[in-house]
Formats: sequence, C-alpha cells, structure tokens
Amino acid sequence: MLIDALDWTGHSGFRLRARDATIYIDPYRVESGPPADLILITHGHYDHFSPQDVERLRHERTRLVAPAAVAERVEGNVTSIAPGEAVEPDEARGVFVAAVAAYNTSKRDPEGNLFHPREAGWVGYDLNVRGERLYHAGDTDVIPEMDSVTGVDLALLPVSGTYVMTAAEAVEAARRIQPRMAVPMHWGANIGTDEDAAVFAAKAPVEVRIMKRSA
Repeated sequence: MLIDALDWTGHSGFRLRARDATIYIDPYRVESGPPADLILITHGHYDHFSPQDVERLRHERTRLVAPAAVAERVEGNVTSIAPGEAVEPDEARGVFVAAVAAYNTSKRDPEGNLFHPREAGWVGYDLNVRGERLYHAGDTDVIPEMDSVTGVDLALLPVSGTYVMTAAEAVEAARRIQPRMAVPMHWGANIGTDEDAAVFAAKAPVEVRIMKRSA
C-alpha cells in the first residue's frame, strides 16, 4: 500500500519510496533522508519551495517538477507543469504525475487578496504508482477540480485553516473525493495544531491516518 511507502517530513512535505525512485513533495526543513530522484513542488511559498532543501536533496539525475514561477528559479533537470498537465512515466522515474489545480476561494489577506489565487497556476499532484493513486492537494480550499481525483487510494489534505482548508472543510473534501485513506497535512509546524488533525480524523467519512513526522 502507498501509505506504507510514505513518510511525512513535516508541514506539507512527504517522501515516497516508489519502485526504484525516491520522491519528495514540497520538502521543507527535511532533516535527513536519501537523495531525491524526483522532487515535486506545488507552489512558490517559502514553506513549500525551499531552495536549500532542494539543493541538499538533489543529485545529478534528480528531476524537479513545478509550476512555471518556481521552475524558472531552478537550474538543471526541471519540468514546468500547469493544472491539467501531466508528466509521462519515462520522464518521472516510472511514476505518472498529473497536476491538479490548487487555489483559495475564501482565504484572504488583510487587503482582501486571496493567498493562493487561481490565476497563479499553482498545483496539487495526482500520482499513479503501479496502479495506486496518491493525491497531494497542495495549498487549497475545496474546489471543483478535486472531482478529478475521486476514488484515489490516498489523499493528503491540508487542515490548518487560515491559508488552506480548515479541518471541517477538509472533511468536506474527503467526502467529495472518497479516498480509501486520508492523511492530514499543513499542521504542526508553522501553522495548525494537533487538534486540527484530530478533528479531521474524528469527523472525516473515510479512514484517516495521522502520521508522525519522520526525519
């Protein structure tokens, strides 16, 4: 199962051992771990795109996939991706990678601007690993584009509120997506609490695993 090959590295960061590849999603303050074969970045905010972590995890064959605004800031083996686009398996170490839109509909700064506007082109990811699918929602509210990942095996959903879904909204996302299992993220570091994760786990209509941070 995908959950058995997954480590939570904190906040919205995960490490996935897939086939012969090590995949990182939004690595941020990763203390240790094997080098990355593939790095997926959802958007350019500092707690999701950390150039220091990217450089620490990269080697000469590492591929990085990210929205254009991030990809243009990185040299080397980089692929730009936008919502609705995909990276073929031979370009992503045997893992099919599709980008799903990620944006806010209600989370705004004091000036009234959305923290994650739709027009920015930021993403979540739908990964297919040997027929099992993992959805990393990125920083988002509940949005219609989530319908494209209905029935995934594993959904990683933000729960902290303020910039992303609240725990209650993440429950609605889980109801909409109906994954076999869901994991709360975007809590326990910069923002979000144990209670956010616990509320989501108690109310979600699917099986939930609250992960402990791995090194």
